[in-house]
Amino acid sequence: MKFKTKLQLAAIGLLFMAHLGAWLYWKHNVEWAARVAWGEARGEPDDGMHAVLNVMMNRKRDPRFPDSLSGVARQPYQFSANNRNDPNKPKLDAVSDKDPQFRRAQWLATFAQMGLLWDITDGATFYHSKGIERPEFLADAEVSAIIGSHVFYVDDQN
Repeated sequence: MKFKTKLQLAAIGLLFMAHLGAWLYWKHNVEWAARVAWGEARGEPDDGMHAVLNVMMNRKRDPRFPDSLSGVARQPYQFSANNRNDPNKPKLDAVSDKDPQFRRAQWLATFAQMGLLWDITDGATFYHSKGIERPEFLADAEVSAIIGSHVFYVDDQN
């Protein structure tokens, strides 16, 4: 085989690997974001998962947090459904495409990854369930939205 042919095949292989790597990165981000959105807001209308994804996107843009959806979603103790000792963690790990609400979460997470999911939380980077008191670290934060069973906050720390 000629050197030029070998070089062309090597270039094609590198391009393939680069595209495969980009696709795997994309899929990893969408998968983690969808799992956490589903774990945090399943059983609510789609706006609940949409809002959780907005928080992830807002955090991704905030220098205090990781700069990828999967990094934000997997950050320890930020999303209770993903906490090791949370009773919802096994459900989050086991959910599959057979669950129609998880498929909707994947659809929403795909739009979030593309930057096409509009922000219905007005810039929120934190939230909690309506049933719990406002955490002390959010004492000075502004409520930006109440969506489903969650209260969303914008803080001015960034």
